[in-house]
Amino acid sequence: MKVNSMLKLVPQMNVRATVSSLMLTSALLVSMPAIATESGPEKHIGYSLSGTYLAARIATIDRNTDAAVDFYRQAMKFDPDNEFLKQNAFLTLVSNGDFDESVKLGKQIQSLKNSPPLVSVVLGVDSIRTKAWSNAVKQLSSPSRGDLERLLTGMLKAWAQQGLGKTDEALQTIDALEGPSWFKIFSEYHGGLIAALAGNNSDAMARLQRAVDNRAGGTTAVHTYMRSVEALARLQYRTGFVEDARSTINIGLAIQPSAPALVKLLSEIDYSSSAGPLISSVQQGASEVFYNLGAVLNSEGGKQFALIYLQLANVLAPGTDVSTLALADLFDSQSLPTRANKLFSKISEDSPFRRIAKLEMALNLDELDKLEEARKEMDQLLQDDPTDLVASLSYGQMLVRHELYTDAAKVYESAIAQIAKPQRFHWNLFYRYGIANERAKNWPKAEASFLKALELYPDQPNVLNYLGYSWVDTNVNLERGLKMIQRAVELRPNDGYIIDSLGWAYYRLGRYEEAVRELERAVEKRAEDPTINDHLGDAYWRVGRRLEATFQWSHALDLKPAKEEIVKIKLKLENGLPDLDKSKSDTTPKISDESSADQPEKKS
Repeated sequence: MKVNSMLKLVPQMNVRATVSSLMLTSALLVSMPAIATESGPEKHIGYSLSGTYLAARIATIDRNTDAAVDFYRQAMKFDPDNEFLKQNAFLTLVSNGDFDESVKLGKQIQSLKNSPPLVSVVLGVDSIRTKAWSNAVKQLSSPSRGDLERLLTGMLKAWAQQGLGKTDEALQTIDALEGPSWFKIFSEYHGGLIAALAGNNSDAMARLQRAVDNRAGGTTAVHTYMRSVEALARLQYRTGFVEDARSTINIGLAIQPSAPALVKLLSEIDYSSSAGPLISSVQQGASEVFYNLGAVLNSEGGKQFALIYLQLANVLAPGTDVSTLALADLFDSQSLPTRANKLFSKISEDSPFRRIAKLEMALNLDELDKLEEARKEMDQLLQDDPTDLVASLSYGQMLVRHELYTDAAKVYESAIAQIAKPQRFHWNLFYRYGIANERAKNWPKAEASFLKALELYPDQPNVLNYLGYSWVDTNVNLERGLKMIQRAVELRPNDGYIIDSLGWAYYRLGRYEEAVRELERAVEKRAEDPTINDHLGDAYWRVGRRLEATFQWSHALDLKPAKEEIVKIKLKLENGLPDLDKSKSDTTPKISDESSADQPEKKS
């Protein structure tokens, strides 16, 4: 999600390769592109098969799956025996969370030849949901077409066997799963969960311990690794190994110091509270399979399949925080804030993930142009916990986006007041506080904040760039300011924005040939930036390259600069720059900063 996205894959797990072997025909894959918006065609009845199908495809491209489902329903009325339409409709139904309808259609498709594997998976899920264990085993026993599909169906089959009370067979199915090295983190984890559910605590402990000891697997699937840590710690605590549980939790906190579930569990142990098992039913275990693999796919470009997996996770165990949060995060990452917020709102008040969900909801409300509602949510979050640095930074950035610089500075100032002894990682808070004050025309506070940020992190490129340029631009601390910008360029030699700052600093100092050299480099790096092109035009003019100057200014206009800059550029195109002896300074520059506070940061 925006606030906390941790999962990475090791090179040997090539998800894009395994995804290509999953489930459906190539035609179905074409209907699931990655671009997403909450707009789409109106829901109306088509007048032809081709028109209705086209409308369904457009709605699918726009991720307006509600409309796409309606269009596919209508298309199938035109041609009820069209297998291709049924398969596309089936996939769209599953993706949209219309599970019962997808089951009905899936049964029709399965009666045809070459039924896509996803159909058996969905029908297997329906059987697990309704405790039809034998039918679930049957549905999930079909030959698999690839590593990921084999792992998925194998673990689901094992859970169905556990539903039959056949724990030994279930664990044999898990242990027989063969594949790439990244299989192990999943098979050990789910083997441990099955053994724990069956009451075989010693076997469960051993399996979960192997999952936690599998640090390489932990880099493959961080979400699954952290769930393994939690499952083992809960089992250790319930069976009387309290200190072992603390040690296990600390392993997870070393990876994610603020992991909400582990922080809450540690608190429960400290206060001798009860701590139930992570998984208490077969349905929850099967849901966990989809959550684990869906989280991996979501992070590695397989969002269309992640959406399916996470929808199925919520079918099997509705209301489970981690899968609900993951599905909301997926919608969020695809610019579907309304759908995301509907799910974020379902996270229970006592959940360790409630604050994350509330923060995400507030950020999405801002994206939906509901600033006052967003501010109300943010104010409440900080009232409940003034020490929440992530919320403070996110709130400040939201306010800066709306040019409410004084309000943003107050948020940052309150956050700073909570810090007894600032640490290196606090540099960003002081940096953002400096930007808010600089834009609120409170330079003394801004300068002090930038200097404090550099005290905490002496070679931070963004701070060096911002403060150094500010000094050069105001004609103070010229030598020190220039050295700061030069150092920032040394640290980020390919950063077009910082190179632009160096070029523009040379320009302000009257060193025009050096300015041209650096600004040409900056344009090479950031050809699409109107400000950098405008700067280069000014530098060209000063060195006598006037035809090139007018070209750069014209190009800057084409790149749609800020409204206030358009007037200035047009004047330069008409009249050029004033002679140096008639102007004390050139046009007021804009500080280049790749981490500009103009836009809110949705990830912290």
